[in-house]
Amino acid sequence: MALQDRPPIITIMGHVDHGKTTLLDFIRKTNVQAKEAGGITQHIGAYQVEHQGKKITFIDTPGHAAFNKMRQRGAQITDIIILVVAANDGVKPQTIESIRYIKESSVPFIVAINKTDLEGVRVDDVKAQLAEQAVLVRGFGGEVEVVELSAKTGKNVEKLLDVIAVMAELAEFKADPQAPLEAVVIESARDPHKGPIADVIVQQGTLTRRQDVMAGTIKGRVKLLTNELGKQLKEVLPGYPAEVVGLEEAPEVGMIIRADGSAQPKPAAAPAPTTPVSTTPAGWEGLDIDQAFGGKVKLNLLVKADVKGTLEAILQNIDQESVNLVFSGVGQVTEQEVELADATKAMIIAFSLKVPTRMKTFAKDLGVKIKEYQIIYHLIEDLQKQMLKILEPTIDEIVTGEAELVQIFEMRGERIAGVRVKTGEIKKSDLLHLKRADEILFNPVIAQMKHGKDDILVAKAKSEAGLTFKNKKLDFQVGDMIVAYQKEE
Repeated sequence: MALQDRPPIITIMGHVDHGKTTLLDFIRKTNVQAKEAGGITQHIGAYQVEHQGKKITFIDTPGHAAFNKMRQRGAQITDIIILVVAANDGVKPQTIESIRYIKESSVPFIVAINKTDLEGVRVDDVKAQLAEQAVLVRGFGGEVEVVELSAKTGKNVEKLLDVIAVMAELAEFKADPQAPLEAVVIESARDPHKGPIADVIVQQGTLTRRQDVMAGTIKGRVKLLTNELGKQLKEVLPGYPAEVVGLEEAPEVGMIIRADGSAQPKPAAAPAPTTPVSTTPAGWEGLDIDQAFGGKVKLNLLVKADVKGTLEAILQNIDQESVNLVFSGVGQVTEQEVELADATKAMIIAFSLKVPTRMKTFAKDLGVKIKEYQIIYHLIEDLQKQMLKILEPTIDEIVTGEAELVQIFEMRGERIAGVRVKTGEIKKSDLLHLKRADEILFNPVIAQMKHGKDDILVAKAKSEAGLTFKNKKLDFQVGDMIVAYQKEE
């Protein structure tokens, strides 16, 4: 054994909007060396800064769920956690969740009280709230290190790095670069140009180019190693992050990459799953997507994310009691997935992906809703609101017109809905529900609206109209209701 010092590995946790990302960004911009390389050129799930001549590795993951997933699979990779709490907001639900993870994992941590640049903040109130959660900071009856800072202005961020450096020096984090390779997957994806990629941090041993490796049953040979600056590497030592290209498939977050032929890992209490991310998560198998399970109304959902780590974080936060997961996977939304959403009446979630205008237009023509998000907690909050709308469809909606479908015509192979407007008015540009027996079946989009042979833009109460819809496969019947509505601001 040849133990050597290695960089400490840091994870930042806390409630949404308390400044975790701002803090990471400030540290990255002010402390990342080798700026001649053009700065950060790619996202590899982690990056390093240099402080007092020594490296510190920060994990830039989607947060609690990914951290927990790694811990469940035995990948205790984090050395120190920074718990960020906003001085103007105090302890919130995700703060409490973070504290629970920290205590369960027994990882040393630092409290960073952020946004102290704001007027009227009372830092002692935040410390008192932390004490109620059994987190006692220095100067407030305990030994937990605390730094009062502003990630926006940079106030005391350097002090935070000083505290990390001291804790790392006292802990003496070491690893053996000659030991059998163990590198933890912190994110993974399928790149359209590179193929399967895995973002890793080496725990022990040395990861090298042209090395034969395994992650569970996934094999590969390392074709390319890259750091966060886009620089190609020949080898990666313990405590250092890198992007790996060359595996046959994208491994799951938390899996361990080992040299092929090395000793297998000790059996864990539960084996790490090796099924593709595009399958349903554990406990969701066998769902009939066309039927509410247990008789309950459920929201059909198709989820796409940029990388597997983010996807797993989203899936772990989805309420299984109220959502049917039609499909999940990484990478751009495809036409086939929009058609699947159409067939299953599902909403598409695109997380940290820029959906092309062409795909949005295609989805709109079929009446499929695509929602784009960058923050997981915003996504979860919106899903909760969507469930309320399913249970009570008029929530946040003002009905502007209702029409009954009284006759169906066919002309040149196209079905035409003959409707009679009962109340208000129906405009060609309106947002619409297609309802049957008070159940919303679809949100159709009108392609053409006629009265007799004339094209019209609006049909008022007691008048009749013929409607065709952009979704040619839309299943409507005599007796259905067309409801026009506006979203309440």
